[in-house]
Amino acid sequence: MSTIVIKGGTMIDGTGKPPVENAVVVVEDDKIAAVGRANEVKVPEGEKVKVIDASGKTVMPGLIDSHVHIYTDGEAGDEFTSMFLKNNPLSLTLRCIPRLKKTLEMGITSLKDGGCGWNWLEVALRDALNRGDIVGPRYFAAGYHLTVTGGHGYFLPPWLANIPIHPEQSTVHVDGPDQWRKMARMNIYNGTDFIKLVASRDVISPGIATAAQATLEELTAAAEEAHKMGKKVMIHAQGPVAIKNAIKAGADIIVHGFFMDEECAEMMVENNVILEGTNWYVRVIAEKGAGRVPDWQLEKAIQTWEFRKKNFKMLMEKGVKMSFGSDAGCPFIRQGYDNFNELRMFVELGMTPMQALVAGTKTAAEAIGIEDKTGTLESGKFADILLIDGDPLKDISILGQEEKIKMVMKEGEIVVTR
Repeated sequence: MSTIVIKGGTMIDGTGKPPVENAVVVVEDDKIAAVGRANEVKVPEGEKVKVIDASGKTVMPGLIDSHVHIYTDGEAGDEFTSMFLKNNPLSLTLRCIPRLKKTLEMGITSLKDGGCGWNWLEVALRDALNRGDIVGPRYFAAGYHLTVTGGHGYFLPPWLANIPIHPEQSTVHVDGPDQWRKMARMNIYNGTDFIKLVASRDVISPGIATAAQATLEELTAAAEEAHKMGKKVMIHAQGPVAIKNAIKAGADIIVHGFFMDEECAEMMVENNVILEGTNWYVRVIAEKGAGRVPDWQLEKAIQTWEFRKKNFKMLMEKGVKMSFGSDAGCPFIRQGYDNFNELRMFVELGMTPMQALVAGTKTAAEAIGIEDKTGTLESGKFADILLIDGDPLKDISILGQEEKIKMVMKEGEIVVTR
């Protein structure tokens, strides 16, 4: 048994409780054995006990990003639309490997993909990570998005989009409950951990972003298949009609939900549905998109960001549970480098830094379904631990500064020290 003792730091445990000064965390092998104030925890002794002095630093759980697209890395405009012609699934899979490593080194110890497709490259990456062949966070796969013909997420031009499952795509076209049910089964058969459904259009797809597309019956058919197999369902939905359809169909997670109204928020709370708001996704396109994305994308991003600024306070007041989902990979959001900006957006929109940290640890673990294993610093959970030079409760942005992340530990193994 290997034993590591982290002592002397200020602990933020991820539960939302006040920080604990002069804290001790005892790690045995891959799990947390004990945690608390120095005078409350029996500290192991002996030559084989490694002691880490965390004095003057913050000790906190590893961050959990519950929504990325690992097959992309911030490409925008023509760079994004041409990637389908320049890569096959194997070449794109290899490009993902350093992205996963960088993400872990920046303190994100668990990661859920929002769907890549590309011949189920996520499943191959997850299995390689689990075998120890490559380095990265604990990783969860969603596979191909399900969308209606011509729906959001299918990025090939029409003259190339007539193949039911196109390997070089993130999405499949399915129409009618039977096709939606069959494709959900196909994703599960290929080893996905989640099912991703598309209920509306989007900022980066032409047309009205809030337009509902998939029917309630189509969404329900796919969600039923996922739930039968113990898989959670995340549903991309922008406008109120699509969001309500998604919740009625059995969504566990709503992705984006930018134009959510009070009724949607109340339904979210009543049904314990988590929101992956991806706020930085529209903010960054609005900030950086001029001349780099089509004008219609820029205009929609600006409008969407303005609406989110207006309804975020309502979502908090209604008690909507929100998870840290950065949408890394989308335009201008680099894997590992830019994920933290979503935490910054939470604070800018009205969360306290502590609420943002809970969204990035405890709630994100719930979104993935691993809250019994990680997300908080508690005895019996995996030793996913960060050592931060500074106080993120005073400045949340330090979580995006590589030099401030002094140690990253995943399952008791020190991945990086600085």
